[in-house]
Amino acid sequence: MNPEIKKAAIAVFEQYPTAKELFITPDEQAFLKEDRARMHNKDFVTVKRSDVIEVPKEGSAVKKTAAELIEFIPTVETLEELASLETGEKRATVLAAIATRKEELTPKQD
Repeated sequence: MNPEIKKAAIAVFEQYPTAKELFITPDEQAFLKEDRARMHNKDFVTVKRSDVIEVPKEGSAVKKTAAELIEFIPTVETLEELASLETGEKRATVLAAIATRKEELTPKQD
């Protein structure tokens, strides 16, 4: 893998901790959705998190603080990613931030 692409992938995975894979075009533009990468440039590379970052084993993951999650939640772009954050979450402030972001991402029906 090209070192520049690897560096770009690490940066994106650090910004989006729940992303499992991303798609990087030759001009080093990273996308979380394959169709977006394809629209930008038909020639892209699929990079899995495990290819560039050592993924901790289940059960050994460090739980993020509520403040860290609340700061991160407004950057989430999909309802699926929000659902993964919500799974097993019990902290009321985090759940409230997730609910607010869900409202923002859910299309309004007029």
